[in-house]
Amino acid sequence: MSKALHLLLEQLDNQERKAAAESGAAQLQLQQLEQQQQTLSQYQRNYSQQFQDRGREGLSAHQFGHFQGFIKKLELAQEQQQGGLMQARQQLEQSRAAWMAVRTRKQAIEKLLEREAERKQIEQHRQEQKMMDNMAIYRFYNKSKR
Repeated sequence: MSKALHLLLEQLDNQERKAAAESGAAQLQLQQLEQQQQTLSQYQRNYSQQFQDRGREGLSAHQFGHFQGFIKKLELAQEQQQGGLMQARQQLEQSRAAWMAVRTRKQAIEKLLEREAERKQIEQHRQEQKMMDNMAIYRFYNKSKR
């Protein structure tokens, strides 16, 4: 049983490392997407401010249409970015849950191995004590015979 548990523990250790790496990659992906979202939002604010500033000076219908069209494209890009962020957050939660599940299983196996080691140690101590008691009885018996 112990060999099987050690083999399982080794496999779970590998799975835990893999799950932790996947969780780290998901976290990094989310951070990158959040940074992109912030950059896109800042760009849209700057472009909208530029539109307002130029609007005060007067815009032709063509320029107005160009600004409006580009702002709509930026809004669409932000909506798509939000969808990507939601997916990245879900992926991160899933990867964290998978990592925690593997970690919990690994800890349970470690606890089983720890208990087995304690049980073996207690059994060994009992056997040693029994052997010491038998030796003491043997010595006492031999002394009383003389």
